[in-house]
Amino acid sequence: MIKAVIFDWGWTLFSHELGAEFPEAEEALQHCASKGYRLALVSLVTKRYTPDTPRLTRSKQIEESPLRKYFEFVLVTDDESGKDTALEEAVGRLGIPRSEILIVDDRTIRGIKYGNQHGHPTIWLQRGKFAQELPNEDTGQPTHIIHELKELILIL
Repeated sequence: MIKAVIFDWGWTLFSHELGAEFPEAEEALQHCASKGYRLALVSLVTKRYTPDTPRLTRSKQIEESPLRKYFEFVLVTDDESGKDTALEEAVGRLGIPRSEILIVDDRTIRGIKYGNQHGHPTIWLQRGKFAQELPNEDTGQPTHIIHELKELILIL
């Protein structure tokens, strides 16, 4: 039984192309919150989208977002290898079994791989920039594949 959901930010909830949250993101988060799921956000930021001070810029972007209110906590890292560390910290903060923490990410090589390797159910949001980054032997298969966030509501 799922008790918490860890979301990725960029390309999952936030569109860099639009420079804004995906239109359906708030509906999905609102649904999760109304069902009593604990929500956390873990984001890896690279200089490509925020060239000056990436972590601070992304943190500010998230803190000013109308979506921020849904998250118990937010962790942002600018270290390429740090997403796993940040996910591990998030799991520790939640303090519940991994099998009860769902990970939602648009990257098979990051969030989905981490979740599969550590006993989490996973949802791959296959759309946008990384839609062709298919699961493989290294990443493992996601528990679910969705193409829009509103499909998350059907799973939960």
